[in-house]
Amino acid sequence: MGVSSKRAGAIAGRELLIYLLGTIASGSFKSADHPKQIRYLLRYGYLSGTSRKYKVTPKGKNTLSEAKIWELTVPTPKVWDGRWHLVLFDIPNDKRKRRDIFRARLKELGLILYQNSVWIYPYPLKQTVMEVTDFYKLSPCVSFVVAEYVTGEKRLRKHFKLQ
Repeated sequence: MGVSSKRAGAIAGRELLIYLLGTIASGSFKSADHPKQIRYLLRYGYLSGTSRKYKVTPKGKNTLSEAKIWELTVPTPKVWDGRWHLVLFDIPNDKRKRRDIFRARLKELGLILYQNSVWIYPYPLKQTVMEVTDFYKLSPCVSFVVAEYVTGEKRLRKHFKLQ
């Protein structure tokens, strides 16, 4: 199934935003190459400064940090150790937006929903997921379990292509 042109444009715009912020932060940026984008970054608070010297604002730095969170992956060992790794969470309603982003990130990492607020994966993932929870300030709401057996294991093995 394809992506709509509107969605594709949004993705490309976000990638350009992250690219520009990254090159400005690294000091290897030429403002003459992207005048419209610079005006946008200044107008919406991602940058401060003048044409001689731009500085990435805290909002821009947060955007770069979040981009790094979305680039994380769970390392996959060559051999499965037979253990299931579960992520359990109880995130309050007043943190709904962060909870929704967290769920989307778990899905993006390859976990599948085992039951409400419980996600499962066959490989160790605590360190990667902790980076996500720390970034979104959700660590106190998230727990981890390692299990040798779970109900419905046959279906899970098939989904993850194990044995």
